[in-house]
Amino acid sequence: MPDVVVAGVRIAYRRRGSGAPLVLFHGAFEDSRIWADELERLSPHLDVVAWDAPGCGGSDPVPEGWSDADWADAASGFVTALGLRAPAVAGLSFGSMIALLLARDHPASVGGLVLVGAYAGWGGSLDADELAQRIDSVRFTIDHPAKAWADDFLDSVYAPDAPSERRELARRLLGEWRPATTAALLELMVQDLRPGLPAIQAPTVVVRGAADARSPRSASLGLCGLIREARLVEIADAGHDCSGPELDAVLIAAARDASAKATSSAG
Repeated sequence: MPDVVVAGVRIAYRRRGSGAPLVLFHGAFEDSRIWADELERLSPHLDVVAWDAPGCGGSDPVPEGWSDADWADAASGFVTALGLRAPAVAGLSFGSMIALLLARDHPASVGGLVLVGAYAGWGGSLDADELAQRIDSVRFTIDHPAKAWADDFLDSVYAPDAPSERRELARRLLGEWRPATTAALLELMVQDLRPGLPAIQAPTVVVRGAADARSPRSASLGLCGLIREARLVEIADAGHDCSGPELDAVLIAAARDASAKATSSAG
């Protein structure tokens, strides 16, 4: 598996296809393997790159004391190391927060955003009671084996009619997850990212499954209200994970639009 080193941190990734670039940031409790279907389906149309976030998959652990700025710098350094110029960037759940930080702190690194099952940080998208419950549930995962919480977690991510193969892949990835990474990610996830959102200039599509049990509709609407060039796409019957043809179409359009804009700016 290829990797790049950004500020001393080795970041592994998967890459397939050619054409307009698209960078994929996965959610928590998983790594780039969750995008296997997207890599297969989108590679005939795009140059698709899926990273293993620090602390996940084949990448190095999250350095101690990392801040939101460090996460943004790592994402920007990753894009730069691969020679990508203002690609479209898509993030799922936790990955949506990384995409937002990247666009906030390094606008030149982003040509377009697709935010799936997104949050403006949990602190910016959940009310006080929901936030406390979410923190408690995540802390439970740190202290207990995956078999004690996997079913409930997966039920909240996937709609009942989601492809069984994707859910089973997610379950396998849970078995390889590092509890130390959860503790590191929690510090970022609880933040309120709303103050920085009006500065984001990248065209943005907020994608939400109509049956999403984790990220409330109010979170998607809030993002659309704060990001100046944002629009909402809702996918009927999809859950927090919206994988499928409708999301593919959004990703292809975003990548091609970003690539055309980058080419026009260069010319």
